[in-house]
Amino acid sequence: MPEITQSFDIDQPPELVWRFFQDIPRVVTCMPGLEYGGARADDTQGEIHAGKVRIKLGPVSAAFEGEATISEVDAAARTARIEGKGIDKRGGSRASATVVYKIAATDAGSTVEINADIKLSGALAQMGRTGIVRDVAAQITEQFAESLRATLAAETAATAAGDDANASQPATPPPAVPREIRGDALLLKILWRRIKALFGF
Repeated sequence: MPEITQSFDIDQPPELVWRFFQDIPRVVTCMPGLEYGGARADDTQGEIHAGKVRIKLGPVSAAFEGEATISEVDAAARTARIEGKGIDKRGGSRASATVVYKIAATDAGSTVEINADIKLSGALAQMGRTGIVRDVAAQITEQFAESLRATLAAETAATAAGDDANASQPATPPPAVPREIRGDALLLKILWRRIKALFGF
C-alpha cells in the first residue's frame, strides 16, 4: 500500500505552526472530510483522539470511524508521529496509517513535511494499487495547507488588531473546508494534470 510524502510552505514562524499542530481540534477544522469526535485518556497510550473521515471516490464511498494516537512528540525538533486506524462499518473497508510530520524553519517562514504509510483493505484497496491514493493525498494536502495558511493569517491579523486600538476592520475568517472528501472533483483534477504531463502543456 502507498507510502506518501508531501510538503508545503507557510509564511508563519515555525514556533507558531508547531503550537497550532499541538491543538488537535483546531487542526481538524482545516482538514477536509474529517470530523473530530473528542479525546480520551489511556494509561498506556496517552491521549487518544476519535474521529470520522468521509470520502467518496467515484462509485466508492466510505465513512471511516476510528482513533488516532500521537505516539512520539519531539518539541525541540518539531516532529511528531501519529498512529491511526478506522473502519467503514457499512462497506467493511479498513484503513490504518502511520504519519510523521516535521516543521522546519525557512527564510520565508516554515515548511511542513509529511510522511505517511497507509494500509487499506476492502473496496478502497484497489485505489491504493492504482496510485490514486497518492494523487488524492496530494489534493487533500493542498486543501489543508490552504486552510491552514488562511486560519493562521486570520488569527495573526486578529491578534494585531487587538493590539491596535485604532483597528476598525475585523480579520477575514478562514475558508470552510469540505465536510466530505469528494473524489469526483479530485479525480477530474488528477486526470487533467496527467493529460497535461502526457502532452507537455
